[in-house]
Amino acid sequence: MKSSVPYVLPEARERVIDLVSRGQYIPAIKLVREATGAGLKEAKEYVDGLKGEAFGRVVPPEVQAKARALIADGRWKDAAKLVRKDTGLGLRASKDYVDAVREGRIPPQPGPVLSDRVRAFKAAGDHESAIALVRAETGMQWDEAQRFVDALR
Repeated sequence: MKSSVPYVLPEARERVIDLVSRGQYIPAIKLVREATGAGLKEAKEYVDGLKGEAFGRVVPPEVQAKARALIADGRWKDAAKLVRKDTGLGLRASKDYVDAVREGRIPPQPGPVLSDRVRAFKAAGDHESAIALVRAETGMQWDEAQRFVDALR
């Protein structure tokens, strides 16, 4: 979403992202308004636009993978519960995170290739998460993902 907020200094932007990552939206909006002179609507839109970046910093990659698998299955409420339980984010922040993933505002975490991440889950004895990761990143059905995971050594 395009924001009509004037330039926000990097220090203020980082403080806003910190507030958003803790689910403190009203103080974040207030800070944007004070720092820029923007109106309420514009400040809220600016804060909403930072949610993806803020949540991408606090939700670990393994939780993101599990949440993405649940979202792919249409289990948005379960994904929000998982994020809340595994990160300590509040209910509203967890729901906002799931919505941001669904809307494509939070891209998958870059990092090691899929097969290496799946092997790490297998080595930890977490076969279910390995399958969930494959499903989330490839769109495979459960049985296809299981075959993929089983084939990795």
